[in-house]
Amino acid sequence: MRLLSVELTRLRWRRAVLVLLVGCFLVPVLLLAGLSWNTRPVSEGDRASAQEQLDRDVRSPDLAREIDRCAKHPRQYGVDPADPEAACREMMAPQLEFYLYRPELDVASEREGTGLGVITLLVGLVMLLGTTFAGHDWGSGSMSNQLLFEPRRARVWGAKAAVVFLTGLLAAAVALALFWGGLWLVAGSRDLQATGHQWQLIVHSALRGSLLIALAGVGGYALTMLFRNTVATLGALFAFTIGSSILIVGILGSTATRWLLPTNFYAVLMNGYEYYNGASEGQSCSSGPDGIMECTNMAHLSLGQGATYLGVLLVLATGLSLWSFQRRDVP
Repeated sequence: MRLLSVELTRLRWRRAVLVLLVGCFLVPVLLLAGLSWNTRPVSEGDRASAQEQLDRDVRSPDLAREIDRCAKHPRQYGVDPADPEAACREMMAPQLEFYLYRPELDVASEREGTGLGVITLLVGLVMLLGTTFAGHDWGSGSMSNQLLFEPRRARVWGAKAAVVFLTGLLAAAVALALFWGGLWLVAGSRDLQATGHQWQLIVHSALRGSLLIALAGVGGYALTMLFRNTVATLGALFAFTIGSSILIVGILGSTATRWLLPTNFYAVLMNGYEYYNGASEGQSCSSGPDGIMECTNMAHLSLGQGATYLGVLLVLATGLSLWSFQRRDVP
């Protein structure tokens, strides 16, 4: 516990870490504000402004000329020649609803929309947090001094990893609580609240997301302890994220979706994921109501399969990192 407390203090005094933590709390607030604004109900001011715009467009000479051309050549425009002028005006004249369209807030759909975006951004921020925390110790040369006080390297590595995990888990839980709690209040004020079952799905997804975010921080920390350089870790992460997808697609072709990182990440968050499988052997066929066999190339990736995929990557990263830290000389 003493070592854990020391590492927690060391983490807390990293200015870059504090900036990243502030970013973790700003991200859900800003995305919630944007979502609330873009789905706000139409006000009387909006309606008056739309009416003014409609009146200007209705009086537009260009619209009058277009309606006149349509009335003279109704068949070219696909309108009823019996009363072409009325039909053309009905087809071409703008309506007030055209200027008032704004999507209505749908809480349930935001689990796969803005909620997913919040988790994705938090994964990046907490991964940077773990990378920065370890990179500073190597960059400043303080790692050798730390090992003088605690020569058992596995304990040092584990204490640092535990601090990153706990900090990431707490930050993720608070950030997601801010986002979904704020969305609950917004939806309640508009009488657009989701059902109890939908909120249950959201809570479960947020819990899995918090765990993924914290483990992403551990992954960033582990790679930095392996490479001993923050820039090298960021480069390796970028190369893996982009390069692995290109390599997998190049080797497996249309069946590559199953092995892509985003697919498995999504399967864990959403408790399973239906994806397109281009392989003919992956087809599932069933008899339709008219007796005709219908086949689809959609395949299901379960939560367990996605978690296994991500878990193997994390175990490889942490295993190599811990082995390297115990075996290599510390300058």
